[in-house]
Amino acid sequence: MERLIIPILTLFSGSLLLAQNTVSVALNYNFNGIVHAGEAGFPDAVNGFRSISDRALNFTAGVPNNPEFTRFNVVSTPGVLDTVHLGNRNTVANGAWAFESSANGNNIGIQPVWLTSVDQSSPQLTVLSASLDIGLNSSASVLFHVSNGGGSFDVTFVYSSGLTSVHSVSAADWFGGPFPGCDNIDNGNSGAGLNLTEAVIDLSGFAGESMVAMTFGNRSNLGAGYGIYAVNVEPDSAPEFLNNIPLQYNWNGIVHAGEAQLPDQANGYRSIADRGLDFTAGVPSQPLLDSYELVAAPGVADLVMLGNRNTVANGSLAFDTVVDGDDIGVQPAWLSQVDLTGPQTTTLAQQILIDGGSRADVLFQTTQGGGIFDVTFTFTNGSVTASMRGSDWVGGAFLGRDSVDSAQPGLPLRIENESVDLSPLSGSILTAITFSNFSNPNGSCAILAVNVSGCLSCANAGSVNNLGGGAGPTIQTTSTGALGCVMDWTASGLTPNSPLGFWTVGLGITPLPISLIIPSCTSTLFVPSPLTLPAVVDPQGSSTLELSPQANPALCGTVVTAQFIEILGATCPLILSDALAITIGN
Repeated sequence: MERLIIPILTLFSGSLLLAQNTVSVALNYNFNGIVHAGEAGFPDAVNGFRSISDRALNFTAGVPNNPEFTRFNVVSTPGVLDTVHLGNRNTVANGAWAFESSANGNNIGIQPVWLTSVDQSSPQLTVLSASLDIGLNSSASVLFHVSNGGGSFDVTFVYSSGLTSVHSVSAADWFGGPFPGCDNIDNGNSGAGLNLTEAVIDLSGFAGESMVAMTFGNRSNLGAGYGIYAVNVEPDSAPEFLNNIPLQYNWNGIVHAGEAQLPDQANGYRSIADRGLDFTAGVPSQPLLDSYELVAAPGVADLVMLGNRNTVANGSLAFDTVVDGDDIGVQPAWLSQVDLTGPQTTTLAQQILIDGGSRADVLFQTTQGGGIFDVTFTFTNGSVTASMRGSDWVGGAFLGRDSVDSAQPGLPLRIENESVDLSPLSGSILTAITFSNFSNPNGSCAILAVNVSGCLSCANAGSVNNLGGGAGPTIQTTSTGALGCVMDWTASGLTPNSPLGFWTVGLGITPLPISLIIPSCTSTLFVPSPLTLPAVVDPQGSSTLELSPQANPALCGTVVTAQFIEILGATCPLILSDALAITIGN
């Protein structure tokens, strides 16, 4: 099906983000290589766990609550295959861990019954249960590690056209990382932590293809075992409006141009603890920040503070009572109440209609060892609360200032990002966001920005009205007319590959029988003052028009009508599809 995508049309324009609906690929696992509950201590169990080398991930207490795992669909069930193994257990580490021929209860097990061939060094294939359309924003993420010194391997994606793309990924040795591990080969005793690598592969160069399979092969380290645990793919998806939420900021805690080294300035910068982000050269251009709207101006509130500056760090950073020029400033004029531990609420100026792809993304920092805080989303029909965890802010990738309120050049800082899936609340209208309950009384929390994907809310209901009027070709839509979301029309029953097709689109509905102009024609044009756009018709005789309406409440109630016209060499030289009108609303 060919699509004609028009981002700007008269009153319609949009700041659109391609909202990715992540697909966790169901891999064709070939190895039970993670230690789950009940699998440790049984090295010879015929259906049990076996290491791909001499150790493994430790899931005996369940899948760890870690962002690396929560974004992937890793196997959480014991007694089943949970790893794509690339290697040969009998030759790893120069054959030191080769399976034994009989059970003797030591750390090395016998070859399990689920392993029909110990040599799994040839390409390991996963065929997708459903093809995935690849677009300009598509990527794939592969979660894996490599034993015995690390190494690289190839990930090959197979497309329905027959085209393949090969991507090399690599990792250092798996030992000594932050993820719980087991050792003692197949005994699976609790051991040192392990590393995992997430390799992100850009697939934008294959936009227009449909992915049908993937293989893992061509390992560089023949003495290592490769464990691949999960793959996520971001397929092509419909554009959706991304709303940068104007937060009710209560603190000037980012150092902008002209704010450094003025610790006692009455309306100046103050740290939420002992340091702050350095935006003196402007908001950094960095992928984590680029989709957010952070405060770029000096001398204004630029974050939501959760905490109490006078008690943070055991009170060692409490505001001075008099101006003395040291690193700790006096309480600023913009801060009427130093205790901001209570709930901090932003009421949305423009309410957001949640849909099946909606999510909220929160950008934040936490001090003094980090902690957990709550984000509550309030709707017209109730509320839900999600908890977010941050680690200490020191040691990240963003320029920082220290020396409390003096803002001298300092260590780089970390910025955290967490997402909340709001799609189960589709149809609800978001009215407010509240931050509360920071768990670390000795620390503080800074919320820098929030994005919510979805459509803005209207007072009226959206609707779809098929007006008929065609002479054969039909028309349909997937749109509900929600404000800020893409509107689409698909005409079918057209002449395949026709070069003489056009879309007409306009505001409102005005029936005009074509017979008034061409007596031999019987169809009716419903599009008033139409804008005519050339169309591409696919080999199946279909064509789709997409419009990106501006997320502007002034458009609520607007009726947009579209109809397809094809030029023919016949008694009636024009054939029209049915017309379809979409009213913008909820």
